[in-house]
Amino acid sequence: MTEYLVPRGTLTYADTLEAIGLASLLRELTDAEVRLRHTDEGYLVTGEDLPEAHLWPPIEPGYPFIYEPNDGQVPPGWVLDYEQERAKDQRLREFRKATGKKGQQMLQALREQGLEEPPAPVPEYKIALFLASMRKGWKSDKQLYRWLQQDRQRTSAWVAGNLLATGGELKDAPEVTNSQVFNPISGKGVHRPKPDSAFPSSIAGDLINPFREWLKFRGAYRAMLPYRAGDDFKVYVIEPADISLGGLSGVYNDLLNLGLWGQIYLDIEATLRLVELLIHHSDVMGNKILLAGRRPRDVIRGLHQALFKSMGSAAALMNYSFTQLPSWFSINSREDANSYLALIYSFVGRKQRDGVVGSLLSLDENHSGDIPALLQFRRWLMTGMLKDFLEFSYLFALHVMEKRGANEWVKEMPTDNLNTLMTRGYGMQEIIESKGFQSLARAIRNATIFALIDQKQGKRSREVHFGLAQKWKQKIKGGEAEFIAALSEFVQQYNWESENLDVGREKGSEKWKYHKVNAADLDEVIGLVQAKGAELIGMLLLAYGYSRPPKAGQPDSETEPISMEEVQ
Repeated sequence: MTEYLVPRGTLTYADTLEAIGLASLLRELTDAEVRLRHTDEGYLVTGEDLPEAHLWPPIEPGYPFIYEPNDGQVPPGWVLDYEQERAKDQRLREFRKATGKKGQQMLQALREQGLEEPPAPVPEYKIALFLASMRKGWKSDKQLYRWLQQDRQRTSAWVAGNLLATGGELKDAPEVTNSQVFNPISGKGVHRPKPDSAFPSSIAGDLINPFREWLKFRGAYRAMLPYRAGDDFKVYVIEPADISLGGLSGVYNDLLNLGLWGQIYLDIEATLRLVELLIHHSDVMGNKILLAGRRPRDVIRGLHQALFKSMGSAAALMNYSFTQLPSWFSINSREDANSYLALIYSFVGRKQRDGVVGSLLSLDENHSGDIPALLQFRRWLMTGMLKDFLEFSYLFALHVMEKRGANEWVKEMPTDNLNTLMTRGYGMQEIIESKGFQSLARAIRNATIFALIDQKQGKRSREVHFGLAQKWKQKIKGGEAEFIAALSEFVQQYNWESENLDVGREKGSEKWKYHKVNAADLDEVIGLVQAKGAELIGMLLLAYGYSRPPKAGQPDSETEPISMEEVQ
């Protein structure tokens, strides 16, 4: 076996691209699978022993030549006709805009009319569009492409000099200038508060290693995901943890073909879709990526993120961050995998099936009141901390009541998915499975979400407890005594409302009573507050109180009266 270490020199996606590009080169030379592993020192790239250099196949550039009309003669090999692919993209956009439909509905309408959707541009067009916008005179990728194909023997000698250390680089090695696309910490907007620095290409040539830059070019077409954000670009690069190049490429290609959108929402969905695709490509689902017994983050660490702001004649790096993949629990079986997928679908829906939408879809990035909840959810993805998720749940509870009050669509978090997350991800089963906790959460739900629904439908209902979440949040900050007092006050009022609702029920319904919180339930929750703290118990109660239980027929079972046996 051959093993190379790609040092983590810049701590950006430049190192990642280099490692993935090296893996693709080794795979090309050995015709065998190559593995990438992340370590503290850098990336270990492991593959079969290299054959002797004279036995190597002709070495390809490993990335497409983005051909434009002023490029002259079309080179052989992997060529992307930029103008042709851009025309395809424009026709497809115009067609979809004219149909006014999306997804499966649009496809079904086309079939009924005997029409076909115009062909989409090749997947690599997304990167080509990004490079065309960022290029501004930089053309090293094209010059290197031609250099690599002009003399195959020279190319092999150059690669051997770098891979095998049999004599170093050739004196006539290609000249490659720097690009901020592949080295995000260099160039405009990075070291100064204003983008007044020199062009990236002006960085001294002796600081640029042509071989390593070539590997980055190769890696970009196997791990880089660019998205438009108005005139700007947001770029993601997949960071491997322990995965084969083939597995990484399969996940990358599927993610590249998804129609993702947004800004904050894009950060969220790209991360969760990456986990979804990783699971579908894994051994627990009958495929190749080795995931069984591990968490998703053990296979793919996450996504590098860079926002390039258009500054007219150039682009400046405005933000750089890294989001780790969720690691809620290990995936040991198909059941575990399906639990992960259910959590993802509850948040962002299911791309492949119309009508399966997630709770986050009602949050609008263009609505200032919704932005804090989206930012908090993204923060939770980055940290994985329970307190960050519970803070999101609180903000989402306010959003739910606002939407319900305005008769607008909203989808509460499902309690069964909350159960999975809280028990398997955070070990909260002792709390959430207690009878008292469940009774209090049910009371909150009945006094807020269901009371508001009944009121909007003109049904007889208890008082809608608007502002309950805000009030409890303040009491939680005041400590255990203040929060317990607020709990007791709520239970007293809630039980009084339930008694009044019981009065005047139809004859023959005596065995049915509205839900009440009995003294034992309240005492149990007070004990939890004293043992675990007001913040944890209070925020968990709000998360569950504003969630939605699974339906047992229509309407929701919790909106129906319950039997006397259940309240005793």
